[in-house]
Amino acid sequence: MEERIKQFQKRGFGLFVHYGAYVQYENGEWVMNLRQHDPENYEKKALELDYSSFDAKKVIHAAKISGAKYITFTTRHHDGFSLYDTRGLTDYDVMHTPNGKDIVKEFVDACHEADIMPFLYHTTVDWHHPDFDRDFPAYLQYLRDSIEILCCHYGEIGGFWLDGNWSKPAGAWELDVLYGIIRKYQPHAIIINNTGLEAQGVFGHEEIDCVTFEQGHPQKLDCSEMEKEYMGEMCYPICEHWGIATDINVKSMKQILEAMVACRRVGGNFLLGIFTKLDGSQPLLHEGYLEAIGKWVQKNEDAFFEGQVCAIKGYGKDFALETKDKVYLFLHDIPTWGDQNVIKLTERQYSTFTNVQHELKEGKWLDNEASVAFAQDREKGLLVIEPTPFQYGESWVIRVAVFNKENK
Repeated sequence: MEERIKQFQKRGFGLFVHYGAYVQYENGEWVMNLRQHDPENYEKKALELDYSSFDAKKVIHAAKISGAKYITFTTRHHDGFSLYDTRGLTDYDVMHTPNGKDIVKEFVDACHEADIMPFLYHTTVDWHHPDFDRDFPAYLQYLRDSIEILCCHYGEIGGFWLDGNWSKPAGAWELDVLYGIIRKYQPHAIIINNTGLEAQGVFGHEEIDCVTFEQGHPQKLDCSEMEKEYMGEMCYPICEHWGIATDINVKSMKQILEAMVACRRVGGNFLLGIFTKLDGSQPLLHEGYLEAIGKWVQKNEDAFFEGQVCAIKGYGKDFALETKDKVYLFLHDIPTWGDQNVIKLTERQYSTFTNVQHELKEGKWLDNEASVAFAQDREKGLLVIEPTPFQYGESWVIRVAVFNKENK
């Protein structure tokens, strides 16, 4: 795997921020299409909206409290409205709004200051541009010119997250040219082209560095017959929508954390979609979730970000990651201990791991540094550990044990 892809993989956890003209409707990022807004009126309201309250530091705050290492931010969504200075390509951008400012520049600069890797989402399908249906070659030039602007005027970009190729036949997009622009101006950028809900994990072009598993089940990738080793990323919204919406159907913290670590189990990244309001802040419900996720990440940071896929096998959802000198075991469905009059007591069977090649010592739980009771049969490659219950008053959903490898 190329070093730049390895470095992206180590970042592990990012936030997906959808921001655009649609924030004013609070009905999701597809509001123009699914709510059947009149295109002319939608365009008028997009250009009349004052976006000057947007504060990129509020987006950075969301990443910091959650423990996320990168942010994927929408520069232009399917409605065709650009949040950056298109430098004469179109008048349909944020620079032509009241108190217009280059929101993408503010975002990228804030990321660089905070050591957060900026990723730029850019649509490939466009509901607004007339050439998309009328003169597709002309539209492709518009798209390429748009990407070139983002490549050349915003400093170092971590990667480009492209979305919408499902709208045209695969051969129509002239991807060699589009990806060539990114490689020319941002050679270290990660290229991701979302394959959507129906084609998860599809590797569509030799320049792709990361395939997507949108709201799906991340899989371990077999690159043995490929010319390059690439990786995967699963994007996963807290609710059912990506852009801010009247949606309180939030996933449980258990669902989110289990999806998050399932990505690491197969060497993939986790991209969590959050709602972002006009000023760049998040609803209190989402901010509370981000804070709770951040507490879990802080407890298990080394295991989550540094641990690599290994040969050790767990049962069910349990799995292991390792570094040069440590083994991390991720255990699910840990019960909570307490008095039977205040909590329904449940038992958890011993956790068994196989194909353990190293002798292990000094096991401890990362959340409280208490010792882990375990037994190991080196000849059989077998490790059995006692899943110590959480004490009453705490639960971290997924508990991580760390062992030192015996060096002989």
